[in-house]
Amino acid sequence: MPAGHDKQSLIIYRADNVGVLNDIRCFLRLEDEEGNDVTYTACTATYEWMSTPDIIRNYKHTYFLSGGMAMHLKLKKGRYKISLYTPPDQQNNFTYAEADAKPFQWESNIFEYNTENPTKVIFVTPTRNDNGFYNGGWVIDYKNGRKP
Repeated sequence: MPAGHDKQSLIIYRADNVGVLNDIRCFLRLEDEEGNDVTYTACTATYEWMSTPDIIRNYKHTYFLSGGMAMHLKLKKGRYKISLYTPPDQQNNFTYAEADAKPFQWESNIFEYNTENPTKVIFVTPTRNDNGFYNGGWVIDYKNGRKP
């Protein structure tokens, strides 16, 4: 990293999804190596819509992604655990494929990130069951198009 730069850039990209799922936000959780939530102390974030690239917008409160968004994080040096979640009250009355399923907090896997050996872009996709229906969760991967 060039002298004078104490932050590393990372893009988290969430492609367009189908229908109502685009409007269901997944929220960023950033933890340090000790498991402390440092989402709003170890980074700053902006975002852009992929339909209007190169127009960078500032978040007003929480860091989130909807379908078709890219989040640009500026991280302080260090090692982090990145995950995404969606609380039940933010799921826009999502209908589960399993008729008896009750709302639950959607969680992603944990993506370990080291600013000394950085990935430049990671991708977020919703999880699906064996029949291809969205089932409440997120997958973070360094490759685009992973089939959860």
